[in-house]
Amino acid sequence: MKLTPLKAIKKHCLECSGYEKKQVRECVIKDCVLFSYRLGSNPNRKGCTIKKNAVSTTGFEKANSYVAA
Repeated sequence: MKLTPLKAIKKHCLECSGYEKKQVRECVIKDCVLFSYRLGSNPNRKGCTIKKNAVSTTGFEKANSYVAA
């Protein structure tokens, strides 16, 4: 099975914490270079993804009533 870098980091953190997911979430080793990646997500990409089938409503206003022409 091929691991992505984030999955490999998550696996390493699980091994380091004795395979306890709670210990990974509550990790106290803040100076570890993998600390911010320990939950399997890249904190540098926060807000960069677009959800599938997402519809942007920017620029649209809520109308209280509709008037047919």
